[in-house]
Amino acid sequence: MSRSVYTKLALTNLKNNRKTYVPYVLTAIVTVMMYYILCGLASGSSVGDRTLQRVLEYSLSVVVTFSVLFLFYTNSFLMKRRKKEIGVYNILGLGKQHIAKMLTMETLVTASVSIAGGILAGLTFEKLMYLCLQKLLRFETGMKSEFHMETVFSTAVLFFGIFALTLCYNLLQIRLSNPSELLRAGKEGEKEPRTKWVLALVGTVFLGIGYCIALTTESPLEAIPKFFLAVICVIIGTYALFIAGSIAFLKFLKGRKRFYYQTKHFVSVSGMIYRMKQNGAGLANICILSTIVLVMISATASLYLGIDDVISSRYPRESRIKTSFSTPEQDRQMRQIAEEVYGKYDVKMVETMEYHYGSFVSVFDGERFLKENEVSQEDMLEVCQVYLIPLEDYNDLSES
Repeated sequence: MSRSVYTKLALTNLKNNRKTYVPYVLTAIVTVMMYYILCGLASGSSVGDRTLQRVLEYSLSVVVTFSVLFLFYTNSFLMKRRKKEIGVYNILGLGKQHIAKMLTMETLVTASVSIAGGILAGLTFEKLMYLCLQKLLRFETGMKSEFHMETVFSTAVLFFGIFALTLCYNLLQIRLSNPSELLRAGKEGEKEPRTKWVLALVGTVFLGIGYCIALTTESPLEAIPKFFLAVICVIIGTYALFIAGSIAFLKFLKGRKRFYYQTKHFVSVSGMIYRMKQNGAGLANICILSTIVLVMISATASLYLGIDDVISSRYPRESRIKTSFSTPEQDRQMRQIAEEVYGKYDVKMVETMEYHYGSFVSVFDGERFLKENEVSQEDMLEVCQVYLIPLEDYNDLSES
C-alpha cells in the first residue's frame, strides 16, 4: 500500500472521530501555547532580573512534567474509544504493520496541527502575557515581546517527542493485543482491576519526598529550586496514588472481612474499585490543576497585595546617601550637599540618621565567623552579611 492510501485513511479516521479528536487537539494546542509563552518569558532579555527568569525556568520543568502526564492521559482515553474500531480493521484484513503506519500518519497530522496551532496561539497571546506581567511587577519601562527561533524549535522538539512517546505506547498496545481483545476493549471496565503495589509504593515515596522537601527547606537560597522539585514529586506521586494507590487501599479494605461484609461498606467499596480504575487519572488531573490554581492565586495575591509592606521593610527611608570613604571633612561636605539638594526641591529633612559602618560576608558556625579558607561548599547556603558600626555611632542611633 502506498503512503497516500495511509494518509487518506488517517484523514478519514480523524474526520469520523472528530468528536473525540477535536477536544484532544484543542487540549494539546493549549498545552503547547502555555509552554511556548512561558519559555518565551523565561528567555526574554527584558523580563525583570535574573531571579524572575530563574523562577520562570524552574516553572518550565513543572509544565513539561504536567504536559507529559496530561497528554498521555488524554491519549489513553482516546485510544480506549478506538480499540474496537482498530479491531474491526484487523479482522477485515488490515495487518498490524499497516495499522501501525495508519496510526503513525494520524499522529503526524495531529501533532503538526497541535504544535502549529499552539505556537501560533502563543505568538498571539504572548504580548498580552508581557503586558500582564509588566502590570503585576509595576514596571515603568515596557517589556518587549521578543521572537526567538530557539523557543519555537525547543517547543516543536519537545512536543513532537511527547507525541512520539504516545505513538510508541499505542503501537505497543496494538502489538500485544489480538483482534478479539480489541473488539472487547469497550467492556474491559467490567473486570476487577489488578493491584499495582509497585506503582502504589512509588507514588507514596514520591509524595513523601515532595512533602519532606517542602517541610524541611528553611534557607531562602534553597527555597526556589527545591520548591519546584517538590512540585514535580507531588505531581508524580498524586498520579500514582490515584491510579494505583486508591485501588490498593480499596483492595486492602476488601480483604478485611469484618469491615467489608457490611451493608454500608460492601456496595460502596466494590463500586469505588471500578470507578477508580476508570476515573483515577481524571481525578488526579482535577486535583493537580485545582491545587496549582489555588497555590498560584494565593501566592500571587499575597505577593501583590503585600508589595508595599515588602518595600517598607527593605527600604524604610525615602532616600539614602552613601560614600565609600569617610573623613570628618567629607562628612560635612556631604551634609551640606544634601541640605542644598533638599532645599532646592523644597523637601524638609526629618528623622535623619548618620553613621559609619563596615561590612563583610562570612558564615557563622554558632560560636564565631569563619574565615574564607575555612568555608566549604555546603556552608555557602548559610552565608550572611555582617555589619560593623562604631560604638559612638551606635549609641547616637540608640538615643535618637
